[in-house]
Amino acid sequence: MDNCFGQHGWKEFHRNRKDILSEFDKILEQTENRPVQVSHGQAVEAYLRKWLSEFLPKKYAVTSGYIIPNLYGNSDKIYHYDIIIYNQLDAPVLWTEGNKDNSEQGKYRAIPAKHVLAVYEVKSRLTKKNVSEALIKLNQTNDFSEQLHPFYSCGVIFIELKESDKNRTSIIKELIKGKDIFGFIGGMVLRYEGDDTCTALIRITDIKSKNEDNNKDCKPLAKAIDELNIFSTEDGSIKVDEQGGGVRLLKTSINEWSVSKIYFVIFNEGSKSVNLMWSRTNFSQFCIDLLKALDGLQFNDEDFPSFGQVFDNIERKEAPLQSENKEIGKPFLKLKSLTVEKSLDRLGLNQAPSASKIVVVVVVENHGDVSATISEDGFKSQMILEAGHIATTSITYELSISDNKFWQIGIGKIPFRLVYYPTETGKEFVAIEEILRITKADIS
Repeated sequence: MDNCFGQHGWKEFHRNRKDILSEFDKILEQTENRPVQVSHGQAVEAYLRKWLSEFLPKKYAVTSGYIIPNLYGNSDKIYHYDIIIYNQLDAPVLWTEGNKDNSEQGKYRAIPAKHVLAVYEVKSRLTKKNVSEALIKLNQTNDFSEQLHPFYSCGVIFIELKESDKNRTSIIKELIKGKDIFGFIGGMVLRYEGDDTCTALIRITDIKSKNEDNNKDCKPLAKAIDELNIFSTEDGSIKVDEQGGGVRLLKTSINEWSVSKIYFVIFNEGSKSVNLMWSRTNFSQFCIDLLKALDGLQFNDEDFPSFGQVFDNIERKEAPLQSENKEIGKPFLKLKSLTVEKSLDRLGLNQAPSASKIVVVVVVENHGDVSATISEDGFKSQMILEAGHIATTSITYELSISDNKFWQIGIGKIPFRLVYYPTETGKEFVAIEEILRITKADIS
């Protein structure tokens, strides 16, 4: 995460995520040699409940336990879930299971269905089997869905996706079955073994038109964020040259947008789509989405505050240097000449001044057969240079007493870089780099 920055609180959200994963790894290591390996799952559930209890507004409480519907008759069915979020200001706790040695997060509570706002199942690993088991459990609420809170939602939290499972498309095909479960909105995967800096959001969304052709591209399920071919071009634009790659933009000042890299796969079925999307900012985004769901808001509600977002520094990919030979259908630029236009200060050539400025005029010719859009300042300014035409640009260069070599041997060196692209055929950037040499004779 050294190459990242973010909104206030982003490091704290990242720390919370690392603490959850560290707790999982610690207990997994402690229990891996035991004959029965169940306690690590229960322990990480408790840690997740503790984190949610500290994060959510105090009107919400978090527990494991039972959802109790209003059923008549002698039904003995009872519904237990890993994480239940309910409105503790209004909800009675019908009973509590546990003893004084249990932590608050380890106790089971029975909550009436009408006060339950969200339910999550927790699974250690994203596999088809675990997806299936979690969805079967969540589907139990269909029996009394009309009794749940109007803002009710549910989902699954997976701890990790193993590298060995990243090409198993059966996983995402199993996730789409969540579309048939009342209130199912998705969930998250806390980490990917191939890049433990990123978290995945799972979302079920409506699609306007059926397009199951996209399903052929639904693997791998994850990629390392820093290996995505996403970069900044010479004009400051962001280019995504990666199947499944993308960016999320957030306006962080009047004239500035910050960027989070993402990788996603989509699987469509009928009018529904499941999206598995990886990004470094998704842990805090899950928190934002959860608060929206508890308030009955849509994911795309733009009025909801944003916090803890993580942004990636996008590296600039420099344009290749112009070929030495002219090519048909392309511009071909040459630096014809350079002259010193004027001295801003009277230069004393016998003694080095403390600071003196000169203006160098560079003449550029387009010897190609198409026009070029050229710039020397990252395309903050630019111009079109037609085929067979010339352009001039000036460089202000300050000579100081530190330019010892110039004053000793009478030669100054100015690095010059110009970038262009064919005006009519798209931004295929090409660069020209030259070292301009200025002599004392030029400025005498």
